[in-house]
Amino acid sequence: MHSETDVCFVLEGTYPYIAGGVSSWVHQMISSLPEFTFSLALIMPDKASTQSVKYKLPENLKEIQIIYLHEFDLPKNCQQKLQKDAWSGIEEFHKNCDISEQLIYLESMFRNYFNPETRGIPPDQLLDKKQSWNILTELYEERASKESFIDYFWTFRFTHFPIFKVLASELPKAALYHTVSTGYAGLLATIGKIKYRRPVILTEHGIYTRERRIEISRADWIYEKDTNQVKVRKSQSRFKEQWIKMFRTFSGFTYEYADLIITLFYGNQVYQREDGANPEKMLVIPNGMDIELFQSIRKHPKQDPEEFVIGFMGRVVSIKDVKTFIRVCKEVADVLPKVKVYIMGPTDEEQAYYEECLKLTDLLGLKEIIQFTGQVNIKEYYPKIDVIVLTSISESQPLVVLEANCIGIPVVATDVGSCRELLYGRNEEDMALGKSGLVVGVTNTKEIADAIITILKSKDLGEKMGEAGKKRVSRFYNKKDLDDKYRELYNHYKAM
Repeated sequence: MHSETDVCFVLEGTYPYIAGGVSSWVHQMISSLPEFTFSLALIMPDKASTQSVKYKLPENLKEIQIIYLHEFDLPKNCQQKLQKDAWSGIEEFHKNCDISEQLIYLESMFRNYFNPETRGIPPDQLLDKKQSWNILTELYEERASKESFIDYFWTFRFTHFPIFKVLASELPKAALYHTVSTGYAGLLATIGKIKYRRPVILTEHGIYTRERRIEISRADWIYEKDTNQVKVRKSQSRFKEQWIKMFRTFSGFTYEYADLIITLFYGNQVYQREDGANPEKMLVIPNGMDIELFQSIRKHPKQDPEEFVIGFMGRVVSIKDVKTFIRVCKEVADVLPKVKVYIMGPTDEEQAYYEECLKLTDLLGLKEIIQFTGQVNIKEYYPKIDVIVLTSISESQPLVVLEANCIGIPVVATDVGSCRELLYGRNEEDMALGKSGLVVGVTNTKEIADAIITILKSKDLGEKMGEAGKKRVSRFYNKKDLDDKYRELYNHYKAM
């Protein structure tokens, strides 16, 4: 164990082993604040997911502690005798659906079962006790007696084992814990506050519960009688609802224990309040761009005015809806035959989805048009691109839109997260700069294709949007402003 750092980032499935918007944000934060020392508490699925570091690690990053969520090597020791009321606390926790009631039992459960200095049962034995069996069967009779008990039993265990792994894990000691999501990372940061009584800051990029609900509704590994589902439904199967409720509970805990709840744009605060966030703790700090770095990137002059390059920058994963983008490219190519497409981003996070994207590209006859580049040097690729497209079904404040705007590339983006205010402006002064792209409907292939064609066919429109984007980023999204705000917050909270 290293000595205490100023800030411990508590992360889930991101930096430094997974490239993407959140990872880039964390890397920039650590690199831009060299006067602070940092550690990472990183939750990853398994050891296979940590084989390759995607970033050059800054010198002020002093420690990385990895927790492998799906490797259930739980501690086998305990120090004290279990308190008499311990099991009733677990039972009440599970029977209460109200997060405010569950909070009453959270600290006592951590003390009795997971804190290595005070626990009375080894975590690896917790689910094997008779009392656990009794609680499980009572919950089944009350809530799911019409469902398969075997399915309920395994869902119960599969949801609890990762929680136990998080609760039993040690955090690097730090003056301040900074988590960038709720979920498992938020739960771990919460335990950091409970155990060490240090402040917690939450910076929520995307709303974790909303993103997990989308993923869970589409998941085929969770038992569900109706297997013909193609849309996200408000009502899921009982087993999917168990997973969704679990993540909503994590959010509630994180919001309660966080000293400050930050998000990137005001629209996210609506969802945070719905999940129990206290408005008095809430703050908006948007992402910022290194203006000088990106404005030094110049677009290449076109040799043939009828040749166009479309760019997609992002991970090839389902939440980015790359399949819709590929279908859009087919419609655009039918109208503009001299078109080339770069899909720029890592392909190894959802391997099966990437393979499906390759097959769809082949099926639509686009192999000569679409190139999957993997991770790229943006200075090499951005100058070639005439329009950037974002087809995500969920986003917060996507860095790719800010990057494109900073360089002067118009953007077509789905109406998710802050894309509308990034492209159209968030107040009167911002809107007066003009549109820096077009906002389109999620999964609406024709609308997305029409927007791309509109921009590509009008050189004047594309240039006008590009200039609006440059002005918008320079005036409202300068990274120096973001750095100063976090510098002030870190100094304030680590001194508490």
